[in-house]
Amino acid sequence: MKNIWMLTLCLASMLSADISGVGYAQTNKEAKKEALGDLSQVIKSEVRSNFESKSFVKGDKGNSSSSSNIKISSNLPILGADFTFIDRAMEVEARVELSPHKVKALYTKKLQNIKKELDSISSEIGNTSSSSSTLKLQLYSDAYSLLKEYDRYESVAMILGSKLPNRPTLTKAKVKLELAKLDSNIDSLDMASRVLAKSFKNKNIFVYPPLMQSNTTVAQFGAVFVKKLKAKVKSVKSPKNASYLLVGEYVVTKKMMVLNYELLSIKTNEIVASKTININKKAYKNIQVKPKNIDFDALLNSGVISSSSLKVSLNSNRGSENLLFNKGEDIELFVKLNKMGYIYIVGYTQTKEGSFSYLLELSEGNGNSRFVKFINADDASRWISLGEFTVEPPFGVESIQVIASNRKINSLPSVSYDEKSGYYIISKDIKKALVKTRGIKKKKSKKTELSEDVMSFTTIR
Repeated sequence: MKNIWMLTLCLASMLSADISGVGYAQTNKEAKKEALGDLSQVIKSEVRSNFESKSFVKGDKGNSSSSSNIKISSNLPILGADFTFIDRAMEVEARVELSPHKVKALYTKKLQNIKKELDSISSEIGNTSSSSSTLKLQLYSDAYSLLKEYDRYESVAMILGSKLPNRPTLTKAKVKLELAKLDSNIDSLDMASRVLAKSFKNKNIFVYPPLMQSNTTVAQFGAVFVKKLKAKVKSVKSPKNASYLLVGEYVVTKKMMVLNYELLSIKTNEIVASKTININKKAYKNIQVKPKNIDFDALLNSGVISSSSLKVSLNSNRGSENLLFNKGEDIELFVKLNKMGYIYIVGYTQTKEGSFSYLLELSEGNGNSRFVKFINADDASRWISLGEFTVEPPFGVESIQVIASNRKINSLPSVSYDEKSGYYIISKDIKKALVKTRGIKKKKSKKTELSEDVMSFTTIR
């Protein structure tokens, strides 16, 4: 049987050099945070592009994914990073480096420790009486938390070329199957939020709404639950004021929902605490748990172009993931390119009233030039605001796709101006529009570097 180690050897040669990030801010602390975010984004790009293209291995029953439904996140754990600071006239420049030869062993050791904990839980499960459903529920819940943690560290370790232990014998699929056989006594969302909150006593926590596994947009359940959880932990209103991020994900079985939350340190993205609970189906029977745009979400986040040297990133005043905005709130969007180049932005709007895609105006000018923005060398690696807007009806899901090139962009999707909406519409068939933007990139010469990033957020009343 062909196994995952061939993939590891292939990727190890790609990132044998140091990986770096840079951040600019008024203080060392803020610049360090920006640099860490930049480093995380670089690693995310590498993980996403390589997992999408090479993460399938031949198993006994055909092709199967080696990464067990990892949702590639920029909240990846950073171990053993080195920081340097340069005081400039009006700001501080922070640089962070992750040297594979120095940190590979740290990730290997971390994976070994998590695997030992999982092996111990597996042993306890095997020794537990079939009548002890409450204990089994707790053990399988703990195993689910550890498997999520294992996936996060393994995704980075693979890119760095770390020596990987054999995967734990207990898998997410097995845990989900066993949990589906058990009953949960958590029968309300108030009770669920209280149980979770007991595990997260830290101060200055920014709470994100939970997402369905492998999705990037918030369903109705996430919007309802995050309000309840925020009220029960020591939360802050903005990630900028946070010391920790509380990030959630769930899967749904026939009897229950398996909901996991992880408390991440802002400094390292390491997990400070983790808790998995199982919520009885009747607690959310009248609440939508699946995002409405699940098919397009998967399409948008697959096949993302990533250059080895040109990196483009999207962000907002709430971060770049697990985004939910309420009526009347202000959203500010940002873009960052790591070196001089050109960008254009495609938006995808999905509401009850309909769907459409559009080109976003980025500069003054005539024709296609109004949709293209040049990033000069002085603005490289700095967040550039794309403007603010207020959340107003109609509500739904908004996705943003940024496309960057090191050469001037002369070919764009054709648009027509819609006076009613004020948008330059590409198409009312958003899937066709996505094909158009990625089709354009394929026609570029091999000498042209191209990079892409996507971000989605949900707006509600």
